[in-house]
Amino acid sequence: MFTGIVEEKGIVVKKTKINEGYKFRVRSKVVGKTLAKSDSVCINGVCHTVTTRSKTEFDFVSMHETLKKTNIGELNQGDEVNLEGSLTMQKKLGGHFVFGHVDDTGVVTEVKQIKAEKKKDSDNWEYRIKMHKKHAKFVIYVGSIAVDGVSLTVAEVTKPKGNYFDMKVAIIPYTYNNTVFGRYKVGDRVNIEFDFLGKYVLNLLESNPKIKKMLK
Repeated sequence: MFTGIVEEKGIVVKKTKINEGYKFRVRSKVVGKTLAKSDSVCINGVCHTVTTRSKTEFDFVSMHETLKKTNIGELNQGDEVNLEGSLTMQKKLGGHFVFGHVDDTGVVTEVKQIKAEKKKDSDNWEYRIKMHKKHAKFVIYVGSIAVDGVSLTVAEVTKPKGNYFDMKVAIIPYTYNNTVFGRYKVGDRVNIEFDFLGKYVLNLLESNPKIKKMLK
């Protein structure tokens, strides 16, 4: 389990094709120091197991099923990734509960910088992300969502058009500079994990025939 508060940007230093999928090596100065073999680590919002580690690098394997559901397979040598170690009893829960079990990917449709009106204020950034309409019930205004492992608040949700709908999220300069959000461009795929509390509540409600009928 994680919090969605990225601790560091790591760098992919090696990518190797194997029978199970891909084996990656990541250079990490912060998160890597706390990891041991078999520990869980969140890579761009996807939970992986550390297979080997050194003082500055660690390896993980991403299997075919994970590669089909996420953007991990698109990573290449030199790419930056969001890193977060597992939640511990001593760790602050600054975001929301994130499991690293990605539901689907979305596509960035707009990147917009919002200039501050006053000099003392900071610039911010807004992103629009397109997703399939089957997920619309999991995305609510001012609700929590994880995008590439970053805990965010949904700032806007549009009604589905055709098979897709858009949501908007906003970030501050610190997040822009310290996560992979700073490199996003239109057309990039991002990993999406919906708030698990919302998913469980909705599943419980839809299991009741009377309530399910009301929700339709």
